[in-house]
Amino acid sequence: MRRRSMTRAMLAGFVATLSITFLLFSSSRIRMPFLNWSNTLLQSTGVSMAGYFLFFVGGVILALVYVALFHDRLPGSSWKRGLFFAFVMWLATGAALAPLFGMGFFMGSVVMALGTLMTYMLYGGVLGYLYDA
Repeated sequence: MRRRSMTRAMLAGFVATLSITFLLFSSSRIRMPFLNWSNTLLQSTGVSMAGYFLFFVGGVILALVYVALFHDRLPGSSWKRGLFFAFVMWLATGAALAPLFGMGFFMGSVVMALGTLMTYMLYGGVLGYLYDA
């Protein structure tokens, strides 16, 4: 991966994670339940800002994974490639990560799983679009 593409990926990953964070803050108003990774990481570490820091670091790392493994191998426009990546992340989260953190298979409920899918799609769409912008 070239240096320019790494910088672009990291910036796109940061902005995509920021978009999920804005959704997180408005979720109580729109009454949409979804998996709140920053809160989960906060509970794991016990330090208030560590959860958000790890959340943003994870978003940037996932953007680098997207560029390295998915971006050039998928057909279609950039935002559609990002949506596919988000769907793969959602499957991995629901089948492996959520049960590992004690939340149950696919976050324990259909409503939570669909809300989480919506947030992941927001991340993937923004990531794919901004990386190629």
